[in-house]
Amino acid sequence: MTHIVGTVQPVAQPVVIGPDSGLPPTSANTWLFELDPGAPPPGGIKFIIVHLQNLNLPANNSVEIDLGYDKDILTATNDFDFWSRPVNLAAFPNGKVPIRYITNGAATGGVTLDRFGRGERHAGDGDPTSNSNCDPFLLDANYVEPTFNTSLFCATPPDFENADCATAGDVRKTAAPSAGMIVHIDIAADGVTEIVSSFSGTLVGPDLVLTTAQLFAFAPAQLQSAAIIFNYATTCAGARPANYAGQFHRVKRIAKLGFFGAVDYALLQLNVPAAGLGITPAAMRGDVPAAGEQIFCLHHPEGAVKRLSAKHTAFKTVISADANSIVADLDVASGSLGAGLFDAAGKVAGVLRGGSGCNIEFFPTATALDDIGNPPDEPTFRDVMIVLDRSGSMALDGGAGQAKIDEARDAASLFIQLVQSDGPNQIGLVSFSTAATNPVDFALQPVNAANKLALTGPAPFTSGIIGGITVDGTTSIGSGLAAARDQMLLSVNLRSILLLTDGLQNTPPNIESVTGLEGIEINAIGFGAASSLNGALLTQLSEVHNGLYVRADDGLDLKKYFALAFGNIFAAGALLDPEGKLAAREVAGKPIKFNVCGEKTITIVVGWDKPGQTLGITAKTPGGASVTAGTAGVQHATGRTWAFLRIKLPHNGERNGPWAVTVHRTGEAEPVALRYFVNVIAEAGTKFVRWPARDRYFTGDAVNPIVRLVGGGSGFPQKVKVSLTVSRPTASAGTLLTRARRPQPPSARRGDTIPARQATMLALEKSSRKPLIDYAEHRFDLSADPAHTKVAARSSGLFGATMTDFLNVEGTYTFHAVATYAYGKDCISSRELQWSVEVDVGVDQEKSDVKITTGAARPDKTKTITAVVIPRDAFGNHVGPGRPDAFTVTGTPGTTLTGAVRDNGDGSYTVAGVIDAGVRKPGIVLARPVRCECRASSRPGVRPRERK
Repeated sequence: MTHIVGTVQPVAQPVVIGPDSGLPPTSANTWLFELDPGAPPPGGIKFIIVHLQNLNLPANNSVEIDLGYDKDILTATNDFDFWSRPVNLAAFPNGKVPIRYITNGAATGGVTLDRFGRGERHAGDGDPTSNSNCDPFLLDANYVEPTFNTSLFCATPPDFENADCATAGDVRKTAAPSAGMIVHIDIAADGVTEIVSSFSGTLVGPDLVLTTAQLFAFAPAQLQSAAIIFNYATTCAGARPANYAGQFHRVKRIAKLGFFGAVDYALLQLNVPAAGLGITPAAMRGDVPAAGEQIFCLHHPEGAVKRLSAKHTAFKTVISADANSIVADLDVASGSLGAGLFDAAGKVAGVLRGGSGCNIEFFPTATALDDIGNPPDEPTFRDVMIVLDRSGSMALDGGAGQAKIDEARDAASLFIQLVQSDGPNQIGLVSFSTAATNPVDFALQPVNAANKLALTGPAPFTSGIIGGITVDGTTSIGSGLAAARDQMLLSVNLRSILLLTDGLQNTPPNIESVTGLEGIEINAIGFGAASSLNGALLTQLSEVHNGLYVRADDGLDLKKYFALAFGNIFAAGALLDPEGKLAAREVAGKPIKFNVCGEKTITIVVGWDKPGQTLGITAKTPGGASVTAGTAGVQHATGRTWAFLRIKLPHNGERNGPWAVTVHRTGEAEPVALRYFVNVIAEAGTKFVRWPARDRYFTGDAVNPIVRLVGGGSGFPQKVKVSLTVSRPTASAGTLLTRARRPQPPSARRGDTIPARQATMLALEKSSRKPLIDYAEHRFDLSADPAHTKVAARSSGLFGATMTDFLNVEGTYTFHAVATYAYGKDCISSRELQWSVEVDVGVDQEKSDVKITTGAARPDKTKTITAVVIPRDAFGNHVGPGRPDAFTVTGTPGTTLTGAVRDNGDGSYTVAGVIDAGVRKPGIVLARPVRCECRASSRPGVRPRERK
């Protein structure tokens, strides 16, 4: 339903306004520039939206943009760029928009005017025969109708009219003032070109507007370009009302957003005048209307004046409705998206989200209200519990000659030191083996210098509580989760668990039995070879609880993933995430380049694989200045095998542009070859997130790794490209184990039990001196096309690619998505995101072997049977030994199974049963385990309910 109501025009030469321009003031303390939009397009200029960037407003300096009905005033609290509300160009006799830079307390500063939105009649994006007319200031005495895109009409001409046609006292007349039109900067169907677009919304609170979620990135920051007008309406006959004065109100932020599965709504908070809007908000209906109920819709099709659908002479009725959808045959068009569906009492019952002619779909407000049950306050702060495995297997080598527990201590201390002190964030620690520590190792407490010292000790942060953790015992992951949950029962911050485990749960309570985790985001890191982990269970745990699962091969990976987890939990994710090698003779690595575009802080994290060596960090600003740990105003820390540098931006006046980071040796130790990683973590600005997916994967499944680019304070970026690299196993573990025929018994490590399947895989790896499974990388380009995202609006920020037959072998699949984007011509940046999923064998009846032996008849004329099965998937991969949980077995009619499935240790399984008298041919059915398509009720970015 994308449409165009204007274009974005570049300024021929960007203009600096203010002292930084080098020009003298035009009056006392004031630099005035008047934007001349140039020759008008056919049909004239309807409005202007001014874009300013590189805001430099020290002290009490400010910028004023005259709108013709109000002023937009910018101060140091504004972000690095800014879109104005629509300007009524006709209010200025010379046809130019006044922009003033005013100094107050500082003699320096400036802003740059680089482009502007221009409202105009424009051909449609999807239907070039249509032609919009968004004229919010009603420049023509009689409104000129658009040429509508008719694809969403049920009748021609459409069954709608100017909202003023409803008679006085009619519920439709009373509801009409609450309906509004939102104008914003969008992206055209080509995914690159900036356009001006519009959609509809409804006032449901003194400063809250209900609309669709499809056109917004999931961001807690301001929506830079969005503004709403409520009085854009003509008389019934289409004339401009007497004393008409159109006025827009800025969208301040997203107060609440629901956008996944069938859920589609957004609550937008407005900046409103001190005296209020003078409009009675519409009430949101708390139940789903029944089929046959009378309804109507108020909307702005193609940017047109306010319309009532159907005409006031009759109501339309609901065709069908349930908790996820209300369907009606109302006539709407592009620009109607987000409009309110009203019932006969004037309550909003739904939000328009799509559909087709005669079948328009609305998302029910009743379901939205259930989700809105949490207060719509902007979530900012976190309570995080680190849940650390200290079972006996953590004494084993972590892959680089250090014990796993030592690698875990380094990674956890890095995470703790990265969290900034003296804010509302809280952190705690619980470790587990046969049971969780009781009391927990470190109760949830505010992040401050004293608590960090208690947890990690002084530099190099290897002592404290973390350093005192000892390993022994079996593995009860559930006990660790339950203990972490109990620490957050009274939390009012967002709640997160960061789980690290290196093995299979073998002692209750198990993960599946732990309740009360709803509303807690869980990120899980599996440490070690896939053979030692239940990756499928960890995938399911993180997917259900809106987190990410990753598998770390060694200690270097572990530190990297802890750093990335910090970025995903507390910041806006990673700008980049490369790895490198430093030969023993090399003093420094090659400079790694990255771009900054609007970020408020960057944290450069470096980790290396060998203790005893130390690496330093040098960053280069766009202007060529060096920033090190010794630079004033920079935060830094160095651990045993990691270091970080935190730079608040702007740094000495520099922020946007190309930066570089170089890793170099420090200290006096004899140099050895090192592997290292570099993370650049971004605070504020654009965020890159995983879109909710299924919680269990099988071979043969189609998979679509949808990601979402979330615009920050500057709105949604342009020129977006998203690539994906997937590391896929090259062989089936089940098949290798079946063919090897070298089963090993269960083993024990410091009291921890290693099951037979995992013990066999470890033995095979040891004998071959290499990992059992190799991996190959596959590259894909992700698309914003609705065919790949299942969302109508390209500006939703979703990118995906449907992959069929890609999951063709079981094991760990690691996904690495990279997004590059721009704001304007020169402000370029990137985000990276990594996650893993564990794919299980999807048992296929036709590819599996089943051999049934019938025994002698019993006195009741039934007969015993013995079935031996060799389960495989559609690609011929074996389940292999040790996995009776990987499939289900049931009897065909007349066949009853009487015992549990017995593992024969060679890839085959035996089950006993009986067949009824008269049944000639017994049979059994193999199937996959039931997939739990469930998800935690609290969404990412939703504040948990306050607990009494």
